[in-house]
Amino acid sequence: MIRTRTIFYHDDTDLDQLSIEFLTHPRERMLIQVYSGVLDDCLIMALLNSIDQVLPGAMVLGTTTGGEIVDGKAYDQSIIINVTCFEYATVRSTLIMQNDDLASAGRQLAAALAQPNNKAVIVFGCGIQNQRTIFAAPMLDALHAGLPEAIIAGGQAGDNGLGIRTVVFNQIGITDQGFAAVSIAGINLVAHNAYTLSWVPIGKKLTITHARGSRVYTIDGKPPYDIYSHYLGQEVADNLPLSAADFPLIIERDGVQMAIHATGVNPDGSFDYIHHFHPGEQLQFGYCHAGLLASAVNKLTASLQPTHPQAAFVYSCVSRKWILDSDIQVELQPINSLAPNAGFFCYGEYFGQAYKQPLFLSQTMTVLCLAEINRGEGDEAERSKQADPLHPESRQFRTIRVLHRLVEKSVHEIDAMNQELAKLACKDSLTGLYNRRVFDEHLELELRRHARTHSPLSLILLDVDYFKLYNDSYGHVMGDSCLRAVAQTLTKIAHRDIDTIARYGGEEFVIILPDTDYPTAMDLAETLRFGVEQLAIPHRCSDASPYITISLGVVTGRYNESTPPSKVVDLCDRYLYQAKQAGRNQAIGLDLTARHKH
Repeated sequence: MIRTRTIFYHDDTDLDQLSIEFLTHPRERMLIQVYSGVLDDCLIMALLNSIDQVLPGAMVLGTTTGGEIVDGKAYDQSIIINVTCFEYATVRSTLIMQNDDLASAGRQLAAALAQPNNKAVIVFGCGIQNQRTIFAAPMLDALHAGLPEAIIAGGQAGDNGLGIRTVVFNQIGITDQGFAAVSIAGINLVAHNAYTLSWVPIGKKLTITHARGSRVYTIDGKPPYDIYSHYLGQEVADNLPLSAADFPLIIERDGVQMAIHATGVNPDGSFDYIHHFHPGEQLQFGYCHAGLLASAVNKLTASLQPTHPQAAFVYSCVSRKWILDSDIQVELQPINSLAPNAGFFCYGEYFGQAYKQPLFLSQTMTVLCLAEINRGEGDEAERSKQADPLHPESRQFRTIRVLHRLVEKSVHEIDAMNQELAKLACKDSLTGLYNRRVFDEHLELELRRHARTHSPLSLILLDVDYFKLYNDSYGHVMGDSCLRAVAQTLTKIAHRDIDTIARYGGEEFVIILPDTDYPTAMDLAETLRFGVEQLAIPHRCSDASPYITISLGVVTGRYNESTPPSKVVDLCDRYLYQAKQAGRNQAIGLDLTARHKH
């Protein structure tokens, strides 16, 4: 059974609140977490000395904060001491005094914290370097590689929003550029880790168009400032980067939605972020309100409740506290239904599951739940009495949630409409084939590619014989049906994914056949001619056949980069003209690869 006690520290007499059970508990099975909203190195060192006098040999894990959390409530500039006593689990502590080489720091942590039956590692890291938030992912990756079986929890130290200097410490010392961490191990120990984002994507999808590491130069081809100003307004843009926390960028990676906000604005107009970006990645602005918080935390607590936690540690992003202000209680209070809890608001959260790649998160709330599995039914019943019911959703929360759904549904439908319009812009509205513009683009690309590969490229240009007379005789409705039938036949026969079939104009169609030699192209042309004739569409005005037929011009060549697309089309059109002059309903072509006319 895990026992915890949380103390608000003002002076040494506050440690007298600890009962004899805590004072005499084996030190290797005790963890003392200190969350200090007071940024005073001398005070922290004095506190460590006091703890050592009262609980000599105890493992301490401490950090400065952007706010403190105790039993479902948020505090500011307090000093919180949380004492956790394990019945069987053992605690190991370490302090790494550098964060210049994050991967090395992770390896050092893993080596120092290794012990049998490791279940959880809690890491507190100095969150600020050169007044920028540290991107701790390399440390997490190296730590996980060394201790893959352990859950990783914790976060980066804060300094009440100043963004200047943060501190972490343990029982042996203090550092403003390193990591303090503990591992907790035991065969009876059960650990569960969970997190909630609550921010949801809203509005248009944006694309990173120029980025280098964590510095973004353009989004949708525009400077980030212009994007923020256009979508969020001048007031938000003029207060960047601080105002960016209210509307972070939401991106999905490996199936996980992450919120990322700007941390710096550079003289060249680029923005700095905690995480790295890659050109082509898509993201949206994020939005959060108390209704979303309530819904998300209820789901989180419902998922953790079956694990029967005896202690919960909460590590939440300071942005949530700044943005949500008093509404942060809506999120913290339900955690009380799980177990006694304590934690702090940090500058980035560490989150990892056993044997899964850890994540460096921002703007999330993470909850680490611990239990030792030897408790009896009486303990269970007692805890059930202490559990607070989850607060019912207020009418205001429901209204905001419905409004959010309305906006999201509308944006989704607009996106779908835009995608459809983009498709239509590429397609001929009558036949559904590609249009002339797309054909021109594809032919130019294929000519360039074949100039590099030197493989043969074939082109077929075809025309419906006597189509004007057909239109005049049968009417435009039948004429449109005829063109659609011809288009469907072309699609069925020239069905390779690499082929491009387009309506060239009027009753003319064109087919690009990459990597196709002349005999194959002529065979296909004859198959197309026969296929259209087999449609048996009556054409009483045709001199070529009682039915609709087509004439085809074929050209195959190997081209260089200077070959203009118009030259290839004109040549193909010349042989289409010859097929018409020869009586129609036939294919005539040229094999430039053999310099021989057929």
